[in-house]
Amino acid sequence: MMKNNSSWMGPAIVVFAIAAIVGSCAVLGVAPSEISGQRLFSFPGDWEKIPAKTVTVFYPGQTSWQYLTSAAHPGAQAIDAGCATCHAGQEKALGAKSVQAGPRETDPIDGKPPSLDLTVRAAYDAEFVYFQFRWPTKVPHPVHTLWRYDGKQWVAWGGPKPDASKKGIPPSYEDRLAILLDDPNNVTAYDGSGATFSQVGCWMTCHSSMRAMPKDVPRKAIDPHPYWGEKGRRVGDIRKYLLITRTAQDDSGAWDKVKPAEELNKLKSAGKYLDLWQWRAARSNAVGYASDDWVLEYRNGDAGRSPFFNPPKPQFMYDEKLTGFRAIPESDLATHMGKAALIEKKTAVALDPNAKFAVGDLLPQYLQREPEGSAGDIQAYGRYVDGHWVVELRRKLNTGNADDKVLRPGTAYPIGFGIFDDAVSNRRHYVTLPMTLGLGVKGDITAVKVGP
Repeated sequence: MMKNNSSWMGPAIVVFAIAAIVGSCAVLGVAPSEISGQRLFSFPGDWEKIPAKTVTVFYPGQTSWQYLTSAAHPGAQAIDAGCATCHAGQEKALGAKSVQAGPRETDPIDGKPPSLDLTVRAAYDAEFVYFQFRWPTKVPHPVHTLWRYDGKQWVAWGGPKPDASKKGIPPSYEDRLAILLDDPNNVTAYDGSGATFSQVGCWMTCHSSMRAMPKDVPRKAIDPHPYWGEKGRRVGDIRKYLLITRTAQDDSGAWDKVKPAEELNKLKSAGKYLDLWQWRAARSNAVGYASDDWVLEYRNGDAGRSPFFNPPKPQFMYDEKLTGFRAIPESDLATHMGKAALIEKKTAVALDPNAKFAVGDLLPQYLQREPEGSAGDIQAYGRYVDGHWVVELRRKLNTGNADDKVLRPGTAYPIGFGIFDDAVSNRRHYVTLPMTLGLGVKGDITAVKVGP
């Protein structure tokens, strides 16, 4: 695989960084004409000859599993029949309702489009599965949270809409593509449930206790918890999880009722988890990868080293000899940040405590790097062109890793897609209804065989 060819990859990333810095355009307010990530693989076919499927991704607001199964949801009693039974073809209407202020959107974003059209193509050969995604966006956001020098120290700056906007700070949060994938074992929503991932999709991972949801758990409640807190995993907040990992249910999603470790391990060994792939415009695209995660009792990262790293305080600056600057002036953010990534051992060097910085100088909080182990299974190439993001992904059908689903030709797999657009985070993404991916067999998305 190309990712192991370090003699080729290193110079390529340096070339990418230099070209990107020279050629970048505005990202906050004025869209750049083109952005390109690092390409580490070639598609062994012609994407234009692969059947395209256009699906509607829509805004879900704060619609959690707890709402869907409550008396407030008219379809609660029919949930086992699947979301598409009632809502197929209603995606745009659902998004239009959820994006407005109401019981499932308490903090709306002005002007937020309720839905987007996502075009998907898929293929496979003897070793890999390939995807191509295309969706429109007026202003791409290949930038994430930042550090800003205030004249004395570096302070956190930027962030997603609407939080940053309320502080009078230009939003800076990456665009993202997410894929949730199961296998024919079809994980159930909870112990004894008749609903499975193939029927209810991502909603079985979305609970009222998660961050930015109606019963968002405060840090002061998490820190003393024996599993999540300071003496356990030290997570800080609650993210996607499956109720099959809880000993009971409640209206918050039973965030604190985690099964013992040995039971969680049994679920993992039995494949009762969901695979989660995430292409990130600011935290993985420059090095040519997507992050590889899995959802069980929490949103977990695959074993190994992820393609990005977030130090608790500023530790890196730009290599001035290569880039021409050590930090980005706030006034020049639009013309520099679009493509200038901090990349380990490439464009980044250790932050010099004696270096001079001006008030308003900016640095990315995240360092991009070459991933290792199972965390480096998904190669990705993302580019912004003609008003659209176009993202290609490649992963082995069988990675041989315990935290990845095995894909076999002749089989259909439950799948769902999410799009994070316009500088938003967590629940403010767009989602699809449950879908299927067929590898050489009929599915909502049918992957066709390419190559010999």
